Amino acid sequence: MAIFSTLRSRRFANKQQETTQQMITFRLRREWFALPILTIHKVVFLGEIYGDPHRTGISITKYEGREILVIDVGKRIFNNAPEVKLVSEQTDSELPLSVLEQRRYLIILYSEEQNLIGLPIDSQPIMRYATQSAFKVLPENYLVQGNIQCVSSQIIDLPDHPPIFLLETFLLSQPQAINWR
Repeated sequence: MAIFSTLRSRRFANKQQETTQQMITFRLRREWFALPILTIHKVVFLGEIYGDPHRTGISITKYEGREILVIDVGKRIFNNAPEVKLVSEQTDSELPLSVLEQRRYLIILYSEEQNLIGLPIDSQPIMRYATQSAFKVLPENYLVQGNIQCVSSQIIDLPDHPPIFLLETFLLSQPQAINWR
């Protein structure tokens, strides 16, 4: 019997384990996005945000007794492109206020300088695991001409799930020119 267990252990030792990465995923404007769990400090319900009278997408909120920067991830990712609504979908004004408040979350993550930054999202975040082979690099033309900003690669190997775009935390936290529209 010892011979069989030795053969079994050698057979399993020859198989290399592929590393997996834990991600927080969320939906925004009909697309799925992910952030590595190691960059995230906490996910909380979105409270009051202040200080954005010109709707630039940059504001502040209070978290644990201090003010943190809040970046409108929708404006940053889609470069202020308007969302195209389908006729069959309910608009935010048609939804009860309690439903809107329940689905708003704030992802608090670390910037390159280890400061906390808040990203408000519209859907409940979901934790997922992805293998390293699931990450595929987007074509350079898409990154240059596409409508989605701050994306580094794409997760495509999740069964029965549309592509999930991996967000680049460094690009999300970089200052951008403010558009006063």
